[in-house]
Amino acid sequence: MATNSSVGQRLAEAEGDARSAHRRTLTGGPLGIVTKTSSPDSPVDFETGEILGQTPASARAGRWAIKSVANRLLPTSRTAKCMVLRAPIPGYGLADIDVCRGHTHGKAFYHGLMACGSVWTCPVCAAKVSERRRTELKQAIEAGKALGWVPHFVTLTIPHGAGDDIKVLLAKLSEALKRLSSGKYAIKRRIEQERPSEALHGYIRALEVTHGNKNGFHPHFHMIAFTSGGITSAFMQDAYLSAWQRACRLAGLSIPDDEHGVTVQDGRFAAEYASKWGIEDEMTKGHTKQARLKGITPWGMLRAVLDGDDAEYPAERAAALFQVYAAAFSGRRQLYWSNGLRAKLALAKELSDEELVAKPDDEEASVLATLTVEQWKAIRRKGQQAHILTVAESAPGLLQQVLSAYTNSKEDVMIEKPGEKGCAKCRSPVQPEWRAVLLAGQEGWIGKSTCPKCGHLSMHIAGDGGFSMLASSVHDSGGDLTKLPSL
Repeated sequence: MATNSSVGQRLAEAEGDARSAHRRTLTGGPLGIVTKTSSPDSPVDFETGEILGQTPASARAGRWAIKSVANRLLPTSRTAKCMVLRAPIPGYGLADIDVCRGHTHGKAFYHGLMACGSVWTCPVCAAKVSERRRTELKQAIEAGKALGWVPHFVTLTIPHGAGDDIKVLLAKLSEALKRLSSGKYAIKRRIEQERPSEALHGYIRALEVTHGNKNGFHPHFHMIAFTSGGITSAFMQDAYLSAWQRACRLAGLSIPDDEHGVTVQDGRFAAEYASKWGIEDEMTKGHTKQARLKGITPWGMLRAVLDGDDAEYPAERAAALFQVYAAAFSGRRQLYWSNGLRAKLALAKELSDEELVAKPDDEEASVLATLTVEQWKAIRRKGQQAHILTVAESAPGLLQQVLSAYTNSKEDVMIEKPGEKGCAKCRSPVQPEWRAVLLAGQEGWIGKSTCPKCGHLSMHIAGDGGFSMLASSVHDSGGDLTKLPSL
């Protein structure tokens, strides 16, 4: 069995009916390197068999389901390739796709697939990144308390309307943040001037967004600000309010009012909004939870497209909103630590989202099965990625039997290579140069031809209805079909 060059020593043979698998230390890297995805065991009442609320397995299935929607809406993005394509291994080729099970928590995951690490557009990667960020935030709060620091939970919002451009809002918000943290009106400077014996030690800031029918996209920030013990939340409320109003005005934003612009809560106790999640959850999982009252989160948009039963957000509207959101938030940081804070708290160097996705949950795991290319195509086509992991966790001895159902599946046989087509301009017969490609998890053919009669360059699409529709949509919107990955 092939292994990534970053994968360490072989481990012991796996138990049960798994095929001569190897245990190994698993590590990975960003898109193009081997990474993995996983989920914990399901909470069940073993006396009654009752499933206690949403299980991790059902939550995972939901993430994979809405990720398939993201793949379709962003067909040329890194997210569309994530957990779909096999990862390349320098000097070897493409990695094997392994179904693994960790030894510490019994989590199942895929190893050998490319991963995007996007917290904004990939529900699968975002779940893993947010869990690791949550752990870091807990460590930061505990370390701060040990130093005698006081945490304050700060929320910053702005007035906005349905007609506001989210890209413009984000750009102006970035400018406002700069004014908030530097210069003579910065919060740190005010504390130094009015409370010279006290200090602002640093802060952690998270960017979050929801969408509402009335006021459109609602970008806002949550912060954990660490101060010395003599600074109260009331002082921070007054300091942040005046500074935030000034920063927004100078950045060209509408000035927040006194009631809604800034909220500062004692981070040790947290008020209603934070207490439901805990202060760490509020910081990292804002765009993964369901929006309260009216409105919708980005993952909610994907769910609306998938289900097609949301009266306020019909599928077409939700799809368009998600595409606007994805373009606006691409490349932005979800979580920001002020300079020097991690060092003060004696925390390790911060890892990027891509590095967090690549980091294994278990340093040791057993490989229960290695999927053939045909099996993986069939599993994806039937949307059973999450189900395979659930079987690996709950009934690993049955995994091979389950996988056998995905071998030589007739419905997964790709259509044969197309032949002659017609010129798009004069309809004369042409013989395109065909290439098998993958688009949002679906396979098909893309061809190019130059008409011998009129010289017109034509693009040709061949595949089942789903592939043809997606490829035509990409082409009609100006996308370059020649850049799609080859099979």
